[in-house]
Amino acid sequence: MKAWHPWLMLLPTLLLLALVVGGPIIGTVFLSMTDWDGIRSFGFIGLDNYAHLFKDAIFYQALFNNLKWMLFFLTVPVLLGLSAALLVSGIGRGQMLYRSILFVPYIISTVVTAKTWSWIYNPFVGINEVLERAGAGWLALNWLGNEKLALFSVALADTWHFWGFIFVLFLMALQQKDVHQEESAKLEGANRIRIFWHVVLPQLRPTLVLIYMLIIIWSFTAFDYVYVMTQGGPGRATELLATYMYKLALYDYQPGYASAVATTMGLFSVIVIVGFGIIRRKGWDV
Repeated sequence: MKAWHPWLMLLPTLLLLALVVGGPIIGTVFLSMTDWDGIRSFGFIGLDNYAHLFKDAIFYQALFNNLKWMLFFLTVPVLLGLSAALLVSGIGRGQMLYRSILFVPYIISTVVTAKTWSWIYNPFVGINEVLERAGAGWLALNWLGNEKLALFSVALADTWHFWGFIFVLFLMALQQKDVHQEESAKLEGANRIRIFWHVVLPQLRPTLVLIYMLIIIWSFTAFDYVYVMTQGGPGRATELLATYMYKLALYDYQPGYASAVATTMGLFSVIVIVGFGIIRRKGWDV
């Protein structure tokens, strides 16, 4: 009986998880195998939605945009967060002030941030107007209207909001590093670059693995900034899997097909989690 005691204590939580998480997952997988339009009765069609998915050019374009989004966030905000953490960790007095200032953007509402950046990118009252007045009109670009720039412009707005979170994770990791190893490296004559590369960075590896895992998973579910700022435009230049799924379900009345897209997104996340689980078992992040 003692062996079952912990499970009995966890039973309410497990039931809640099964209801809140398991229920929607099962419902989504079931809907993905139907041709339901949200009004008529269900029509079971098996894997036809998935077969159509692999022939859908828009799906591939959205997936490619998600991959570009992911690569952007695996580099720019990570480098910003790590650089800021290294600088702030070396500050003694007033460190809490810097930490608070850099983290503030992360707690601002997503919609507020997205709308603010939409005004910044506005060609008539935003950054372009400032550049024109400063005599740097050649830098004024069609940030959200150019198909080559739009996705990265939205990603930059999201980076402004997101990188403070990464900064805090890196800062916590730096505060737990072994300073004795750095002192030993200094005594051996190592410069700052070598100390960072061979002493500090290996100690940050678990944090880097965690950050990369979160970024990859979140990249496949990115939605809010794109929907608020461009709604997938111009054309399909900023269309992501999540925005495409949303439009299929609510605009095109194809919740069955949208569920197939959602299930595929969930499958990508499962693959990422399993992959990082294998990495952790092999001890790569230690």
